[in-house]
Amino acid sequence: MTGLGRRTVLGSIGTGVLGATAGCLEFFESDDPRRRFEADELAPILAMDRPEIERPAPVQPNESSVGEAIVRLDELIDVVPEPLEADDVPNEAVRDEIDRTHEIARDRRDALEDSSDRFHALQRSVVARRYAGEAAVAIEAVRDERALEDVESERDDIRTRIENRRAAVDHVGDDVQRTLLLEHRLESELEIAEWWLDNRPRDGTSGTFAVGSIGGVVERARAAVSFAEELERRHEERLEDERSFESRFETALERSLDAIEEADVPNDSTEPTDLVDAEVSETIAERVLLEGEIAVVNASEQTTDAATNDETSTALWYACAFERDRRALETIRERIEDGAHRSLETADDARTVRESALESAADVPFEPEEPSLGGDHLADGYERLGLVDSRIRGTIDDGWRTELFSEYADYVVIGAQLEALPEAVVVLEDRLEA
Repeated sequence: MTGLGRRTVLGSIGTGVLGATAGCLEFFESDDPRRRFEADELAPILAMDRPEIERPAPVQPNESSVGEAIVRLDELIDVVPEPLEADDVPNEAVRDEIDRTHEIARDRRDALEDSSDRFHALQRSVVARRYAGEAAVAIEAVRDERALEDVESERDDIRTRIENRRAAVDHVGDDVQRTLLLEHRLESELEIAEWWLDNRPRDGTSGTFAVGSIGGVVERARAAVSFAEELERRHEERLEDERSFESRFETALERSLDAIEEADVPNDSTEPTDLVDAEVSETIAERVLLEGEIAVVNASEQTTDAATNDETSTALWYACAFERDRRALETIRERIEDGAHRSLETADDARTVRESALESAADVPFEPEEPSLGGDHLADGYERLGLVDSRIRGTIDDGWRTELFSEYADYVVIGAQLEALPEAVVVLEDRLEA
């Protein structure tokens, strides 16, 4: 990769989206054609079953709160006529967009029925309400029932509620890790809601599109606040030995930030080939190193960003990810120097690293259903493996050809991270107990 190309990659890290998109980047600048696999060659890669595991719920909401969220979602969906006709929305472009968001809302409403528990149903309803709200408010704008100044005022109001909700986090509980995970989930939902409020509508969006877009993110923010308030309420109800963990969280975060400051974190001038004492240029090993390097930088950035935003629990969650990812990168470096990951000749090569990652996950000494740091990060690892699997399955379904470089590298990196997870959790537990 050229210096400019790599600086562009690492310059995106602070946005928090690089980890999800790095695998799609065109990485090598070589004229040599790489092996491309046909769709019908890929099925054996997914032969080993992957457990369908969701991240653990730190606390379960009341059944009534889930019911209320679904009622609200249904009310928004019902605002839009089915089918939506030209008499309802004369402008075809607006009509098509309302139809699109309305269909997404209905699909997500249907998917709530498959949720494993009340926590995940309530969490999924947050996103569903954004799409339902966007469609409903857009059609209200077409009917002159909602104006831009109305939704702008609503956005100001809900932003204030989010700020108040975030300020109310008090680090009180009876189990330090359960409390940390609860607050991390709440901080994350509120931060995402705030991001949407600040970034919609898109540049150039105006008229009905703008009103609907803002209406949708306002609805999502309201849902996120309700989600946070309900889980906080349920958390407080179940406490038997209430304690404040504030000083422990602050001490652990200070030590984590010091560790990041002292670590040899790669920067925008660090080429993947600089990380190993071996010739790996334009091999799959170079791609594996880049993905491992990106993970370390992402985790360090996300820890410091969350700390800056006073999202202490989220910062500690990412601090654990940083300790995991830097150890994983060291393991990857050692194996590459020993000769691993030099070629990707057959789909069986990708199958091997995927199965190795699943075996590493099975060996992790945590229960993914338990609301603990280890359980949550293990479940997160399974989810990320599932995303890679989905990319391969999508390629098979669409009949595309693929080089598998992205998927191979992701399997290797996630597998190394799962191997490193137990030691990383011990590091964070020691900091929390100090």
